[in-house]
Amino acid sequence: MSNNGLTRRMTLVSMSLSGAGAALLGCGASGPQTPGDPPTPTPSDDDDSSGPSLDCVETGSQVEGPYYPGEPPELLNISGDRVGVPLQVEFQVVDLKANCTPLSGAEVDLWHADASGDYSGYAAFDTVGEDWLRGQQVTDGEGWAQFQTVFPGSYPGRSAHLHLKVRAEGFGELTTQVYFPDSLVAKILARPDYDGAPMTTLASDNFYSPETLMESQGDAKSGVVASIVIGLVA
Repeated sequence: MSNNGLTRRMTLVSMSLSGAGAALLGCGASGPQTPGDPPTPTPSDDDDSSGPSLDCVETGSQVEGPYYPGEPPELLNISGDRVGVPLQVEFQVVDLKANCTPLSGAEVDLWHADASGDYSGYAAFDTVGEDWLRGQQVTDGEGWAQFQTVFPGSYPGRSAHLHLKVRAEGFGELTTQVYFPDSLVAKILARPDYDGAPMTTLASDNFYSPETLMESQGDAKSGVVASIVIGLVA
């Protein structure tokens, strides 16, 4: 696997989102987005494309957090009835000890907070019985798992983040979290649909580590596509 191959992958993702797929689903260019709309990144002066190159390095484990009720349903679009900036995330799961060979058939669980910082399924948020912003996908032949969702909010002490569990044959289960560039998060949290969510920088988040920063394309108006390589070691 090479960085050139990963860059081509990101280009294809952006092209597919801004082409026929986006037209079919009717995503608007600005304003609060309805659940299910995929992001349609378009070049603009507000483009927040940033982050590291998609390097093949070991992904460190991070705390599960208190809001994982169990293995989620198999879903591509996990937005449910939540509103916010459209977000498409892609994870490539690779075997570090085999020259970063992509791992097909790996289970990827994703869950995260909504624009207000709430999680589904918990009495603390009055969301018992709800399962929005939770889902599972199985990696394809190139090791990729994709989800459509909305950009997470933030809450005191935590930067905007996504929770992951990855299970691949021959490897232990990885529990981790992944993050977004501060510049992008600040612009998204300033939107009215995020209702004044507090801004916590990456440097102020005690759980953040550099290898978990996602490569992001797009902006707070048109939506975001974010990718990261999940490197596993047996």
